[in-house]
Amino acid sequence: MNNSNALAEIQSKYPNCNLLLPSATSVQINPFYKCSVMEVVADTAPNSGDIFSVGKVKTGEDGKGKAIYEDVFSPAKPLLMKLATAAGIQFHPEYTTVTRENTNTYVGKAYGAVRLPDGSYKTHMETKRICLDDEESKYRLEFMDKSIMGIHDWRAAKAASEMFKGEWKDDPEKTNQWGKPEKYYVIADSDREKYIERSILVNMTLLRKTASEKAQTGAILRVIRALLGIKGTYSKAELEKPFVVPTVTFAPDYTDPTVRSAMLQQGMNSMGNMFGASSTPPAISTAFSGEAFSSDFNPEDEIDNPAFTSEQVEDSDGAVEEQERNWFDQEQPAQEQPQPQPTTNGNETTGYFCDGCGAEINERVYEYSLNKFGRPLCMKCQKGAGK
Repeated sequence: MNNSNALAEIQSKYPNCNLLLPSATSVQINPFYKCSVMEVVADTAPNSGDIFSVGKVKTGEDGKGKAIYEDVFSPAKPLLMKLATAAGIQFHPEYTTVTRENTNTYVGKAYGAVRLPDGSYKTHMETKRICLDDEESKYRLEFMDKSIMGIHDWRAAKAASEMFKGEWKDDPEKTNQWGKPEKYYVIADSDREKYIERSILVNMTLLRKTASEKAQTGAILRVIRALLGIKGTYSKAELEKPFVVPTVTFAPDYTDPTVRSAMLQQGMNSMGNMFGASSTPPAISTAFSGEAFSSDFNPEDEIDNPAFTSEQVEDSDGAVEEQERNWFDQEQPAQEQPQPQPTTNGNETTGYFCDGCGAEINERVYEYSLNKFGRPLCMKCQKGAGK
């Protein structure tokens, strides 16, 4: 892949795909980052659940001047959720909720974010309000229109003809696969009110049970559509093409010498980057090697084990300082200060010696042992004094 214009190569490689999250600027792909493409294929079968029909649109006219119609579809929840997973859309749990304003009104809210190919984030918030009173009015207008203008869906028209009086009519603008006009069913005036009320009752009964879920789902799906720029309707041919989502992830190529050197340097400098530069730590004593750091030992399992209980105060630094101050306020037994031994011309000495064994110690060890044990001690004698 040409790193100078990776997204352009993706578009040229997938010419028959619906490319989501397109970017006008190219992304420089270096050995530290990898551009990956996730592909989602929609199942365009009538009962798949990935898409649903939203009617027909006029696409033109034939040689005789008759209108040409094409079925259009919209992505359903299963397909939209697969696209959200491919794009890595995340929803904030605290702001993705549903509330009930009153007896007949539910409001769903959703707050989502997606990472763009350039590494930045795009956020979006949507709401979905369902008012049962408004929905009932919409259903009334819809079925009133169907009862007058006719029911054009074949399955719905056939079912209505078995329950309500009416007549079949030919649609001159639409023809079936045999070239004959399609038929639609018009409800008779005597059964029109009965048809409208029963249709409203059936749909409102279902809606009252699922109003809160529909409000929540509607808000989430609106966020997905907005973040990915999904159209409201697609033709069958468009949906048969797969959707592809390009993403850029941090995936170092460890075979690259530059990457290996940089990762090694970063690992060595991690402590220095956090806490500043420090001197080289002393070598670990052999007493702490081997079994003490065995991989079979889990320190979290031994938190309550009294064998590993420390007597140090697990409080703030101020409490520890107060404890040390109280120790120094107590009357301490007089300690005989060691006399500095004379120096020779050959070797210079620090002038500090261990009170236990007489070994020479440096100034830092002298001050530490004097504050900790009340007398100057070398590191070896400090271990014995701490027992």
